[in-house]
Amino acid sequence: MHSLFQCLQLEGKKIILAGMTAAALTLGAATGFAAERIGDFALLDQDGRYHHMAWYDNNKAVALLVQASGDAATAQSLESFAQLKAQYEEQGIVFFMINPLGEQRAVVKNDATRMGVDIPVLIDDAQVISEALGIDKTGEAFLFDPKSFRVVYRGPSGQPLGDAIAEVVAGKSISFAEVAAQGTPVAYPGRDRNMQVG
Repeated sequence: MHSLFQCLQLEGKKIILAGMTAAALTLGAATGFAAERIGDFALLDQDGRYHHMAWYDNNKAVALLVQASGDAATAQSLESFAQLKAQYEEQGIVFFMINPLGEQRAVVKNDATRMGVDIPVLIDDAQVISEALGIDKTGEAFLFDPKSFRVVYRGPSGQPLGDAIAEVVAGKSISFAEVAAQGTPVAYPGRDRNMQVG
């Protein structure tokens, strides 16, 4: 069942209500892996624009780079990610970054401007999507199929991601769906508090 996301305004604060697949709801830790069905999702970017993954189902894949403001791992991965965007954005690949820390929109926007980034940054305020995707470090890249709602690749944003995208564009199966990547660890304080209470 597809997830349903609604954006509401309550006392001036943005609230994302997420209806996840049953599997995503039962995730107790960041356990996302390539080919796992995550479900449909939607988030706002740094400019307040709403991006619903189902809207991109006429594309071959959605590429995501895990971003944090002022983060060295993000900066290191961004150049190769931007190069791939320039190469493949006209070939059915949509490029986003995703901020799993729920940083304030102005902070994310200022950081993107400082780095000369023209890639939308999806801000995961509640960390629900990031946890479902299995995000555990910044600077890592994901390739998401907007038709099946599955992660089909996770790993570095350089050559391994380029190879995966090339295979998707060519209509081939991805040879290496999971490749080890380095980055800054992502914390989930809300999840950890809930686990302690439980």
